[in-house]
Amino acid sequence: MNEHEPRPTPELRPASDWGEPDWRRLDVARRRFIDRIAEGVGQAMLGSTEIDDGTARCIAHVLGRAYGRESALADFGRTGEGQYLSLRDEYLNLYGDERADAVTKEWIDWFGTYLVTRENTGTGRRFMNEHLPPKLDQLLVRTSIPVGDERYDVNVPADWHSGNEDDLIELLTTLQLPEDEALQAFLSLPDVSVGTDDIMESFHESFVRTYTDLVEAVRDLSDVDSLELALYEATESRLLPDNTVQIDYSVVEDHVLEAYNLVEWKGRVHVFTK
Repeated sequence: MNEHEPRPTPELRPASDWGEPDWRRLDVARRRFIDRIAEGVGQAMLGSTEIDDGTARCIAHVLGRAYGRESALADFGRTGEGQYLSLRDEYLNLYGDERADAVTKEWIDWFGTYLVTRENTGTGRRFMNEHLPPKLDQLLVRTSIPVGDERYDVNVPADWHSGNEDDLIELLTTLQLPEDEALQAFLSLPDVSVGTDDIMESFHESFVRTYTDLVEAVRDLSDVDSLELALYEATESRLLPDNTVQIDYSVVEDHVLEAYNLVEWKGRVHVFTK
């Protein structure tokens, strides 16, 4: 089942507002803090965890040197305060720069994954090898996207910046998302990336049908009516009381949920294969 709760959307200041990144200053800071960050990353690798707060602030401080003291990254380095959406464009601007080397990109992978995990808005490591450093392109982030007069929760790759979301709004408008409640439900599933090239093909392959409520969905998908009839005929032929054999409907529901994703959305239940 999915929960659909409104999430606050902070105002963003694009990294481009800070001008061209100063890679010389970033490199100076990196040399100064490389041992400290390497230690924090090593501890995270050993424990199969995310980096700790101190390591994250240290990475943010180094990255923030590229933009100056007033940047969101620099502020996070000083205070540990800031949100994924307010920091994302700054570090992704560096991430996509041809001057970023493998070490800087790996630090950004760790930092971005740390932010998403801290805010509990992502898929976590389910698509990654737990013995390797995280990769932003293998992490999905629940994001509230405005289309028409409503906002919809979808999962975007963590290496997407705000410019990608502008393109996404155009795509979802073309796909007539506000008119398609089944598609809305599908895109809310935690394992579905809206960045998939064949998103509509995936939707049509996965969609089963829509039901009025959970009970109707479970009964139809498990063919409970036929089972109840078979039990009735078996007990009647043996002259046994009707309640001699009973169906454990909770077990039936669990069995259905193992095979299908059931999404309650806008008063109906939409069913998708797993």
